[in-house]
Amino acid sequence: MRYFSKVTCLVVSGWLLVSCAPTINYLTTSVPEEGGIKFTQFTSDDEVALGPTIRRNPASGVLEWYAAPLIAVSPDGSRLTFLAKKDNKDNIFIKNTAGGRSTIQRTFRNQVNDMTFSPDGSKIAFTDSRQDQLGNFVDSDIYMINTTEGAAVQQITTTPLVELGPCFAPDGKSIYFTKSDGGRFYVWNVNLESSLLTQYSEGFTPSLSKDGKTLVITRNNKSSTRGEIWSIDLVAGTETLILNSEKMGFSSPQLSPDGKLIVCVGSTEKTTNTPENLNIYTIRPDGTGLTQLTFHPGHDVSPVWAPDGKSIYFISQRGNPTGKFNVWRLDFNQ
Repeated sequence: MRYFSKVTCLVVSGWLLVSCAPTINYLTTSVPEEGGIKFTQFTSDDEVALGPTIRRNPASGVLEWYAAPLIAVSPDGSRLTFLAKKDNKDNIFIKNTAGGRSTIQRTFRNQVNDMTFSPDGSKIAFTDSRQDQLGNFVDSDIYMINTTEGAAVQQITTTPLVELGPCFAPDGKSIYFTKSDGGRFYVWNVNLESSLLTQYSEGFTPSLSKDGKTLVITRNNKSSTRGEIWSIDLVAGTETLILNSEKMGFSSPQLSPDGKLIVCVGSTEKTTNTPENLNIYTIRPDGTGLTQLTFHPGHDVSPVWAPDGKSIYFISQRGNPTGKFNVWRLDFNQ
């Protein structure tokens, strides 16, 4: 089981999707609409990289997917973490971005959900789900471990609720994260020195600007339940809607290193030849310039910027005959 941040997208009748679903050619690594973008596969099939759980709500027919970050890049750009399954457990693995097949398992837990690097790259914060006596996953807490050595794990939160999507403040002294409260999601902050918890706003998948003044989040529209992208000015205390659509849902915003763009995941409408799926988009923080970067018929999700802002790492079904997820990188020119 994997917890959901329920980002809901285009509502389409279920019978239409079942009866008219086109055959998907996962094996192709790119499609003509992606001309000019260089795609590089980062993990291999035998590394068993995990993608998000993606499902269709049986009642509403909308597409739902797990929106928290499943990969992370170190601040110096030399290492990337991803989730992989080994011995029927989901854990964090580290790989050098320069290439090669050397992969190091960094956690040895039951159900790691997501992760992020600290600003100095020395630590990794992640969430891990707790099991009850029957083996059911009932909640998740935030933990922290050194990036390169040692097995000691520090537990950061201890609440009985679901906590997901940790994101360090630029000074490394606190972590923003998502907490579920009765089916709704809120952005919180925990001070790593005092353990003080502070609630900010409704939403999930927080991402901070480099100066720590702006927070971008996902928030579900209360009437349509489609995912929207919002920004929060932490100095002025104001909130601004950046991106929404009557036909699409969006999630997983990540501010670029220079703060000029936001990369996010968005749904696309089903056509005769292409299924409804998830792709990667960019938009300016002022809500202009929405650009679709990927058009592959498989799902492209969980994008994160390289520290130099010249490429984006993401998880994709492309390049595998059965649609198995791997970590990919696209070269990006702003």
